[in-house]
Amino acid sequence: MKEYNPKPIDLSEVELPDNLTELREAIAENAHDIWALSRKNEGWTYGPKRDDDKKQNPCMVPYRELPESEKEYDREMAMQTIKLMYKLGYELVKRKDTDLYRTLMIKIFNASFDLKCPKCEKNGIKTPIAIYDVFCSKCGHELDIDWDLYKL
Repeated sequence: MKEYNPKPIDLSEVELPDNLTELREAIAENAHDIWALSRKNEGWTYGPKRDDDKKQNPCMVPYRELPESEKEYDREMAMQTIKLMYKLGYELVKRKDTDLYRTLMIKIFNASFDLKCPKCEKNGIKTPIAIYDVFCSKCGHELDIDWDLYKL
Protein backbone atom coordinates (compact mmCIF):
# COMPACT_ATOMS: atom_id res chain seq x y z
CA MET A 1 0.00 0.00 0.00
CA LYS A 2 1.27 3.47 -0.90
CA GLU A 3 1.88 5.72 2.10
CA TYR A 4 0.09 9.07 2.08
CA ASN A 5 1.66 12.00 3.92
CA PRO A 6 -0.79 14.92 3.99
CA LYS A 7 0.88 18.32 3.66
CA PRO A 8 -1.71 21.07 4.10
CA ILE A 9 -0.62 24.63 3.37
CA ASP A 10 0.70 26.35 6.49
CA LEU A 11 -1.88 28.98 7.41
CA SER A 12 -0.62 29.72 10.91
CA GLU A 13 0.47 33.28 10.05
CA VAL A 14 -2.84 34.25 8.44
CA GLU A 15 -4.77 36.67 10.63
CA LEU A 16 -8.43 37.10 9.88
CA PRO A 17 -10.72 40.03 10.65
CA ASP A 18 -12.92 39.57 13.72
CA ASN A 19 -16.16 39.95 11.77
CA LEU A 20 -16.14 36.53 10.12
CA THR A 21 -18.15 34.61 12.74
CA GLU A 22 -21.32 34.74 10.65
CA LEU A 23 -19.48 33.56 7.53
CA ARG A 24 -17.76 30.78 9.47
CA GLU A 25 -21.11 29.55 10.81
CA ALA A 26 -22.70 29.69 7.33
CA ILE A 27 -19.86 27.67 5.80
CA ALA A 28 -19.83 25.18 8.70
CA GLU A 29 -23.58 24.59 8.57
CA ASN A 30 -23.59 24.28 4.78
CA ALA A 31 -20.67 21.82 4.89
CA HIS A 32 -22.58 19.70 7.42
CA ASP A 33 -25.69 19.78 5.23
CA ILE A 34 -23.66 18.73 2.17
CA TRP A 35 -22.13 15.86 4.16
CA ALA A 36 -25.53 14.77 5.54
CA LEU A 37 -27.24 14.93 2.13
CA SER A 38 -24.48 12.83 0.62
CA ARG A 39 -24.85 10.24 3.39
CA LYS A 40 -28.65 10.30 3.09
CA ASN A 41 -28.34 9.65 -0.65
CA GLU A 42 -26.16 6.64 0.23
CA GLY A 43 -28.90 5.27 2.51
CA TRP A 44 -27.59 6.52 5.87
CA THR A 45 -30.03 7.51 8.63
CA TYR A 46 -29.88 8.74 12.19
CA GLY A 47 -28.80 6.24 14.83
CA PRO A 48 -27.72 6.75 18.47
CA LYS A 49 -24.23 5.48 17.60
CA ARG A 50 -22.34 5.00 14.36
CA ASP A 51 -23.09 1.64 12.79
CA ASP A 52 -21.57 1.13 9.34
CA ASP A 53 -23.51 -2.09 8.71
CA LYS A 54 -26.88 -0.43 9.41
CA LYS A 55 -25.70 2.86 7.86
CA GLN A 56 -26.60 4.82 10.98
CA ASN A 57 -24.82 7.87 12.36
CA PRO A 58 -25.67 10.15 15.31
CA CYS A 59 -24.63 13.20 13.27
CA MET A 60 -27.52 12.77 10.83
CA VAL A 61 -29.31 15.69 12.50
CA PRO A 62 -29.61 19.40 11.72
CA TYR A 63 -26.43 21.39 12.44
CA ARG A 64 -28.01 23.11 15.45
CA GLU A 65 -28.57 19.71 17.10
CA LEU A 66 -24.96 18.54 16.69
CA PRO A 67 -22.78 18.24 19.79
CA GLU A 68 -20.37 21.16 20.13
CA SER A 69 -17.43 18.85 19.34
CA GLU A 70 -18.89 18.13 15.88
CA LYS A 71 -19.73 21.79 15.29
CA GLU A 72 -16.14 22.70 16.18
CA TYR A 73 -14.84 20.30 13.53
CA ASP A 74 -17.03 22.00 10.89
CA ARG A 75 -16.09 25.47 12.17
CA GLU A 76 -12.37 24.65 12.01
CA MET A 77 -12.70 23.43 8.43
CA ALA A 78 -14.58 26.64 7.56
CA MET A 79 -11.91 28.86 9.14
CA GLN A 80 -9.10 26.99 7.40
CA THR A 81 -10.93 27.47 4.09
CA ILE A 82 -11.30 31.22 4.71
CA LYS A 83 -7.62 31.48 5.74
CA LEU A 84 -6.57 29.69 2.56
CA MET A 85 -8.59 32.16 0.49
CA TYR A 86 -6.76 35.05 2.19
CA LYS A 87 -3.36 33.40 1.74
CA LEU A 88 -4.09 32.89 -1.95
CA GLY A 89 -4.73 36.62 -2.30
CA TYR A 90 -8.52 36.70 -2.30
CA GLU A 91 -10.48 39.28 -0.35
CA LEU A 92 -13.91 38.77 1.15
CA VAL A 93 -16.30 41.68 0.81
CA LYS A 94 -19.87 41.56 2.06
CA ARG A 95 -21.80 43.81 -0.27
CA LYS A 96 -25.33 43.68 1.17
CA ASP A 97 -27.73 41.82 3.43
CA THR A 98 -29.66 39.21 1.47
CA ASP A 99 -32.67 37.07 2.41
CA LEU A 100 -30.27 34.18 2.91
CA TYR A 101 -28.13 36.35 5.21
CA ARG A 102 -31.19 37.28 7.30
CA THR A 103 -32.15 33.60 7.52
CA LEU A 104 -28.64 32.80 8.71
CA MET A 105 -28.85 35.50 11.39
CA ILE A 106 -32.05 33.89 12.69
CA LYS A 107 -30.28 30.49 12.80
CA ILE A 108 -27.32 31.99 14.68
CA PHE A 109 -29.73 33.70 17.05
CA ASN A 110 -31.55 30.39 17.59
CA ALA A 111 -28.26 28.76 18.54
CA SER A 112 -27.60 31.49 21.11
CA PHE A 113 -30.51 30.49 23.33
CA ASP A 114 -31.26 27.00 24.47
CA LEU A 115 -35.02 26.47 24.60
CA LYS A 116 -36.28 22.90 24.52
CA CYS A 117 -39.77 21.47 24.10
CA PRO A 118 -41.18 21.03 27.63
CA LYS A 119 -43.25 17.96 26.67
CA CYS A 120 -40.23 16.22 25.10
CA GLU A 121 -38.07 17.10 28.11
CA LYS A 122 -40.58 15.38 30.44
CA ASN A 123 -39.92 12.25 28.36
CA GLY A 124 -36.14 12.68 28.57
CA ILE A 125 -35.76 14.03 25.02
CA LYS A 126 -34.03 17.36 24.43
CA THR A 127 -35.73 18.75 21.33
CA PRO A 128 -34.48 22.25 20.43
CA ILE A 129 -37.06 24.88 19.61
CA ALA A 130 -36.34 27.35 16.82
CA ILE A 131 -37.41 30.96 17.12
CA TYR A 132 -41.04 31.55 16.15
CA ASP A 133 -41.92 27.83 16.34
CA VAL A 134 -45.55 27.33 17.31
CA PHE A 135 -45.40 23.52 17.52
CA CYS A 136 -42.58 21.15 18.48
CA SER A 137 -41.09 19.58 15.34
CA LYS A 138 -40.68 16.22 17.10
CA CYS A 139 -43.85 15.65 19.16
CA GLY A 140 -46.22 18.27 17.75
CA HIS A 141 -46.84 19.83 21.18
CA GLU A 142 -48.20 23.38 20.91
CA LEU A 143 -45.62 25.72 22.39
CA ASP A 144 -46.72 28.62 24.57
CA ILE A 145 -43.78 30.98 24.13
CA ASP A 146 -43.92 34.79 24.05
CA TRP A 147 -41.58 35.32 21.09
CA ASP A 148 -41.67 39.10 21.66
CA LEU A 149 -39.14 38.42 24.43
CA TYR A 150 -36.73 37.06 21.78
CA LYS A 151 -36.96 39.76 19.08
CA LEU A 152 -34.01 40.00 16.70
